[in-house]
Amino acid sequence: MRKFLIIFLKFILPFLLLIVAIEIYVTYYPSTFNKKSNYLKNNLSEIQTVILGSSHNQNSLNPEYLQPYTANLANSGQDVQIDSALFFNYIAKLKSIKKVIIEVDYFTLEEKNDSSYFRIPWYYRFYNIELYPVSLLNKISLYSSSPAFFNKVMIDEINPWKIKYKHNQNGFITNDFPGIMEDLKYDSLQLAITAAERLKDKHTKTSYENFVFNRSKLNSIINYCLSRKIKVVLISNPMYTTYLNNEIAEKKVRKKIYTDSLLEIPGILYFDYEKSNRFNVHDFKNDDHLNSNGAKKFSLIIDSLINRIST
Repeated sequence: MRKFLIIFLKFILPFLLLIVAIEIYVTYYPSTFNKKSNYLKNNLSEIQTVILGSSHNQNSLNPEYLQPYTANLANSGQDVQIDSALFFNYIAKLKSIKKVIIEVDYFTLEEKNDSSYFRIPWYYRFYNIELYPVSLLNKISLYSSSPAFFNKVMIDEINPWKIKYKHNQNGFITNDFPGIMEDLKYDSLQLAITAAERLKDKHTKTSYENFVFNRSKLNSIINYCLSRKIKVVLISNPMYTTYLNNEIAEKKVRKKIYTDSLLEIPGILYFDYEKSNRFNVHDFKNDDHLNSNGAKKFSLIIDSLINRIST
């Protein structure tokens, strides 16, 4: 029996070591997620500005070009309920907080993740947030939350032809250019011709129920900030014309009514750059995300506007 156990352990040990190595890699490789979490936790007492939102704010606001000690906590697929959970989990620890920048883009108020969203365990692991019950397996293993996603990450890492993304200390990607704009050589005509097929399912869901839910969550964040004299800055990010042409009127109307109501409240700023002509095709990576150059341009604009109003 002892001999059998030794042979079995020798057989299984390489597989166990491989599993551990993969788990260590997916947990600690330099991703926007873990770098943002580390920056937040390492600078809790100094952070003055927090940015919330989805990949739109993640891609458009580079803390390098904003006021010192800015934490961009926006992430791909992040919805308002996650924004709220992040905000209320950390706000009491942010002793120097002065501003909160909130994304209010065309789709923001009508999107809502459910318990199947694969990044839910990531928020548990990196931010100690459990929006929905996280299984014991996902608490132990980050890889188990989405093997397909992490397999692609590892394959891309060893692929010499794949771009290797670079992050600054805030977790912002500084060389984020690959996308449909680059693929089509920034040809506006080709982008327009192919837009219908490309965007047919892009942010097309409408949900008044989600709108009411998200409005309530945002109002809670805003009311907390105003009661403690924390400046609230609402942002609508630049969008390329193909995306704008695909928007649904019903969603646009609901969003406008809500943002207009907020503008009546002292202490709230709103910078709407969705249709700004200051951005052209070379500033975008795809129809609704700025590339790194576009992000620098937009970040400097927003920083200048906030400073001008503050002084």
